[in-house]
Amino acid sequence: MADATQVVEEKSADFAQRTPKQIAWNRFKRNRTGVVAGIISIFFVVAAYGAPIIARIFKVGPYELYLEQLDPARANFPIGSFGGISWAHPFGVTPEDGRDIFANVLFGSRISFTVAIITTVSSIGIGMLLGITAGYFRGKVDAAIGRYSDFLFAFPSFFMIVALSIPAVERIQKLGIAQGNNARLLVLIIFLVFFGWPGFARLIRSQALSLRERDFVMAAQAQGASNFRIITKELLPNLWSTAIIFVSLALPGYLAAEAVFAYLGIGVQPPAISFGLLLDDARSKWSSDPAYLLITSGYLIAIVLSLNLLGDAIRDAIDPKADR
Repeated sequence: MADATQVVEEKSADFAQRTPKQIAWNRFKRNRTGVVAGIISIFFVVAAYGAPIIARIFKVGPYELYLEQLDPARANFPIGSFGGISWAHPFGVTPEDGRDIFANVLFGSRISFTVAIITTVSSIGIGMLLGITAGYFRGKVDAAIGRYSDFLFAFPSFFMIVALSIPAVERIQKLGIAQGNNARLLVLIIFLVFFGWPGFARLIRSQALSLRERDFVMAAQAQGASNFRIITKELLPNLWSTAIIFVSLALPGYLAAEAVFAYLGIGVQPPAISFGLLLDDARSKWSSDPAYLLITSGYLIAIVLSLNLLGDAIRDAIDPKADR
């Protein structure tokens, strides 16, 4: 009995000596689903931004036409089973024009990841700034930010983006800020950030209100610390875990959003490549080659699912009340 008590005490002492980061990391490592999802997510990101290198290794290109892989007698349907899958073309080729699906998926995911990353980071930055400001200063500042966020919540963001994107793109092009697909991407990112930060700001505000009444913040105020120092040294370190969780959960949402808007004609247009454009092309050829749509949509689903599972694992690891 004494030995068991000693073991428990030693484990408790070892646990007490660990930092919060070490505790969270140990929790995450014990979550096998989260670890596998993390490895798969890293693979997808590396594959997206390393697409030119991978394409050269497989000797394929997103814009090259492999007409020899099509059967003219069957209305240019891919030769072989399941859309013409082979060692030379791991995902097959598209019907009618013979483009390599593997290369198109890799290059298409780069735009989706870029939009998702920029939008997530920007939403976090704005939401963190306004959320801390509202929660710490309270009063009229809190009321002004709160009413403005309520105003944005009242808007049907999806329909607003669909309705205003084309006029906004034309305006940006006339001003010479950006042209073509760059203007479309810029407008899409601006709209997603504009409607995306209020939710995170409200979450940060509620935590900042709670932290503001903590002893360590009141002690810093009693010692004459400036508001800037209290916010950066006392509040921010206690809010990063929330930001990390938001990143892991918002990233797949924005990635899927870019694909949806590109599918609707709001995002990039040909000759650029994105998931939305690939899905639209695959939908139009569904009856002749269902494998094209299944492979393209399956790749996007795998990315979003792995990022969501990774986000859940990070949330459970960071949560101090998580029961492992």
